[in-house]
Amino acid sequence: MKRRALMAGMVGGVMTVGQLASGQSPTSRLIPTRTGLAQLGLERSWFNIVPLASGAARVSSMNLTGEYLFAQTTDGLVVCYNAESGQRLWTSNLHLQTLVPAPVSVNDRMAVVAVGQKIFGLDLKTGTKIWDAKLEDLASGGTSVNSRLAIAALKNGKVQAFNVEDPGVDTCGERHDPTVCRKLKPSVGSYLYSWQTEKAITSKPLMNEKLMAFASQDGKVYMASLKDRKIIHRVMTKGPIRGNMGLYGVQQLLVGSDDHKIYSIDLFEPENEATNWVFPTSAPLDHAVVVAGDDAYTVTKDGILYAINAKQGTEKWQLQIGKAKLLAITPTKIYGVTVDGAMAVVNRADGTVAVTPEQSYHSFGVDLKNYSARLANDRNDRIYLASDDGLLLCLRELGQVNPTPLRDPKLPKFGTTPQEIYEMNEPQEAPKKAEIEAGSDTEAPAKADEAAPKEN
Repeated sequence: MKRRALMAGMVGGVMTVGQLASGQSPTSRLIPTRTGLAQLGLERSWFNIVPLASGAARVSSMNLTGEYLFAQTTDGLVVCYNAESGQRLWTSNLHLQTLVPAPVSVNDRMAVVAVGQKIFGLDLKTGTKIWDAKLEDLASGGTSVNSRLAIAALKNGKVQAFNVEDPGVDTCGERHDPTVCRKLKPSVGSYLYSWQTEKAITSKPLMNEKLMAFASQDGKVYMASLKDRKIIHRVMTKGPIRGNMGLYGVQQLLVGSDDHKIYSIDLFEPENEATNWVFPTSAPLDHAVVVAGDDAYTVTKDGILYAINAKQGTEKWQLQIGKAKLLAITPTKIYGVTVDGAMAVVNRADGTVAVTPEQSYHSFGVDLKNYSARLANDRNDRIYLASDDGLLLCLRELGQVNPTPLRDPKLPKFGTTPQEIYEMNEPQEAPKKAEIEAGSDTEAPAKADEAAPKEN
């Protein structure tokens, strides 16, 4: 367990970037040069413009989901791009002003975004508004959506669920008359139910078709059954949970807490000592836990970058990087940026420094100070940056034409149950011809019984 310092370069980069930049034209260093990027092992993949509805508007946030990159502005614009080509697909004006909109989530037909105290469902192909609804409080932790539900995490600690299924979620009980039950189905965008935590939720909730997981600043991680609409597990930490959770394998949540610890929590067996672990850190955590293959990375409030074996919960290395944020993780490198816009490059294998912020800025002229929107990419190896005034930039490692996903695409979807995995790995053999013929005599009566009306 060896702690490496990022040399004086990190300190120098943080302290001197602002002094040097004051004597230069802000536009002359806005787009890093190809030569400078090449010194970092990078190249421009594409750049584009984020439209702004007014002169006072600014780009406020970005997030990546699936093949789509979303940029949001302070004047209520949501702009959708193809994340790999940079093509702008559509722009939607929500006519709401906010400094911190919640990240956008998508299913196969809809983009869901929460701004202020409203949540919207937008057509994924065109950006046209399909529905909107009022939230009980300000959106603070983002949204999530599956084929039936959209959820928003709020500042008052609630998670609110809304119907996105057309023609609606079936609310009929087993003994209800079907004609009456159809009238009970809520319309698209209707409020359905909510869960309440004790404090604000600032981490993104996670959801598949059956389960939901969310964490609160009350120090708890909640797992809920969507079918039963009830909390099935609560796991307590000893400090607020502020940053986004990481996903490892099929069923492990990696959660950073203000109590100086990272928790690995099994979705289905949170008390299972074989899969759950707790990793102590040097300080509280508010940075996301980013998982890449079998490794997990995060940055503590005192500026330590940790590399952890995500399966075992053991430390691989740690590095003092100061006040910095992870941008992207490639197969061999970690790219980060200081608060003043100087880049750092770290070798994944051993935590050694490939390029210090001082080298990046002073020697190679790569200055990201103007790019205030800096995406912490937890999906692939691309770097996404946006300036206040709307310049959107995507960087990639030299020659990496195709993005490298951080999660093995051959793995089952996160949240797949152990039983579902067993059934995938142990397919049932097809019945033999003799067995089919032997069972044909009883097949018709069985079907007749199934077709007979059943008493309520």
